[in-house]
Amino acid sequence: MDVEEKRHFKRYKKRSNFDLLIDGKRFRAETLDYSLTGIQAMVDNVPVLKEGIVLDINISAPSISTSAKVLWSRRYSSGFKIGLVNTGDLKGDLTDFALADTLIGLQRSNKTGILEVRSGENVKKVYIKNGDMIFAASNRDEDRLGDILLKERKINAEQFKRSVEEMKRANVRQGTALVRLGYLKPEELVRAVQHQVEEIIISLFAFEDGTFEFANAPLPANEVITLKLSVANIIYRGITRIDIPKIILLNLPPMDSILRLSADPLNIFQNIRLDMASKKILSLVDGKAALNYITFASNLDKFDALRIIYALLSTGIIEVVTEKVKEDDIQEVTAEEIIEESEIGADTEIVKMIEDMYSKHKTLGYYGALGLNQYAAHSDIKRAYYAEAKKFHPDKHFYLQSEDLKNKLSDIFAYITEAFAVLSNPEKRREYDRQLANKGSKTLSNNEHAQMRFNEGKVEFAKNNINDALELFGQAVYLDSSKAIYHYHYGMTLGKLNRFKEAVRAIERAINIEGANADYLAEAGHLYLKLGFQSRAKSNFEEALEISPSHARAKEGMSLI
Repeated sequence: MDVEEKRHFKRYKKRSNFDLLIDGKRFRAETLDYSLTGIQAMVDNVPVLKEGIVLDINISAPSISTSAKVLWSRRYSSGFKIGLVNTGDLKGDLTDFALADTLIGLQRSNKTGILEVRSGENVKKVYIKNGDMIFAASNRDEDRLGDILLKERKINAEQFKRSVEEMKRANVRQGTALVRLGYLKPEELVRAVQHQVEEIIISLFAFEDGTFEFANAPLPANEVITLKLSVANIIYRGITRIDIPKIILLNLPPMDSILRLSADPLNIFQNIRLDMASKKILSLVDGKAALNYITFASNLDKFDALRIIYALLSTGIIEVVTEKVKEDDIQEVTAEEIIEESEIGADTEIVKMIEDMYSKHKTLGYYGALGLNQYAAHSDIKRAYYAEAKKFHPDKHFYLQSEDLKNKLSDIFAYITEAFAVLSNPEKRREYDRQLANKGSKTLSNNEHAQMRFNEGKVEFAKNNINDALELFGQAVYLDSSKAIYHYHYGMTLGKLNRFKEAVRAIERAINIEGANADYLAEAGHLYLKLGFQSRAKSNFEEALEISPSHARAKEGMSLI
């Protein structure tokens, strides 16, 4: 299978016999695994199978009918093992392809088009742009905006009736009619439409059977309201609202299966809002406890617990342990870190963080991108990777409107993942170090030396080696005094050592270089508080909050005055 397919769409292990027609002759074949975009199979007694030829594929179970190109083939004594990539439409049966896997795959492959799901008389469509779910539609009356508002008592029967009349008279959508009649404010309409779209998508998870097809095509320009919905959060909410036990039980692994947190940061750090029951379940997942024990220890109703576990498995946050986990392969992340709801800063702060990292991530090299020095231990590399993955996970910032920023996040995430893949592999790391040594034969500039000292300082600071960090940050400032970030970290480290006067001077130098920075202003404010200068502290906090109204450190400072 190709690398992109492995990365984006789940592969299902299933053996199934089918006939393969090659040059007018039928050959017996057997699936080894399959996904929405490809199949791996064994073919008996075929004389030769050239890469690149396109074959018609018809399999009864799983139900797959498509055309596929031979991507690769390998001869064995029993026949050819082949990898087929789908050249037709992405379609299938909901019993063969989990809806959650399909939505995640479409998101991570940045697809644009319409996913149509059919079950009996139900026809529902999900509009997807660059992987993001932005709208949904349904042929069911109960999914209409007015019906949802009426059911939830946001409007009454008379208002519903009059809005239908206005909709027909003016040839407008019902939402527009409700705003025109004064029954909804414009901002209430936006929230109502988002709620309607979410409800339509969530309702798909209750389908016991059905088919789907994804049309990879541009979206209609005028018909779709563009929203931003978190795929992981919709999956979680959809599954935890399923009230049919059979759907849950059929899709769960055996009750003695051991569960662990996903080993892939792309799965762990998604944008998802967990309730208290889910946090309890997640806290019990440690790579040693079985599904049945977790269900019992949660003290929840059994069906409620199983439903949550299925939802967490479907989002990919947790996974089944398929083989014994080596001690040094345990991920550097805990359930508490996932449960902890990190405060998202203002868009301006997030944009600055992304732009700053994007501008330099490749010049930093693998060690620099992870904030490490060249002598970092394997455990330090893991910790650094998970920290950076959490910060720059594309799903964490799905709400940003800019597609350019989304692409930059994907590039950053891909680079730090590449860095981890190389540095966590002893042989690849030795080769990379040799390359660095060859490059290092040229004389480094003061600025390059300063960047190295700064990165080493961050590593020591993270380890709580404050004196070592202070020396390294001081060297960075000495070698390149033009970088505000160097002065800021030097000041923060001085503050840790209770050298408050020196600390505030260092951070003021950072503010002089880069004035409109809420982080610098807030930290200087806290230092002024420690020195007893309340008015100066208040002024700093107020300026920080003007730049970033939701800045947590500035708000904390104001509460202390």
